[in-house]
Amino acid sequence: MESLILDCDPGHDDAVAILLAAGNPRLNLLGITTVAGNQTLQKVTRNALAVCAQAGIRVPVAAGAAGPLVRPQLTAGEIHGTSGLDGPVLREPAFELDPRPAAQFIVDTVMAQPPATVHLVPIGPLT
Repeated sequence: MESLILDCDPGHDDAVAILLAAGNPRLNLLGITTVAGNQTLQKVTRNALAVCAQAGIRVPVAAGAAGPLVRPQLTAGEIHGTSGLDGPVLREPAFELDPRPAAQFIVDTVMAQPPATVHLVPIGPLT
């Protein structure tokens, strides 16, 4: 079984990726980290929590960077809508956001596992 942390900016595409990662019996989804991209960090983080609530996924979700380090932030409201996930009606988040910044969550999670066993899967913008 492959262990992974999914780093994403949940719009429609990343919502499906969360569902696929959590539902694959060959994957051990250790957590989800978010980064601003399809929408603001606040919106995509709420989307990650809402997708987890809708699908009954119970993994830590930690918020990361609110924008790129060296260029202005761009969002994809024209594609994913003002919420970043317009269209489906999702349940309210069922659990709280992990209080650690995403980078610290990643370090803590990787260090808690055997060496070289956790894959970071960045499918959102890289900071």
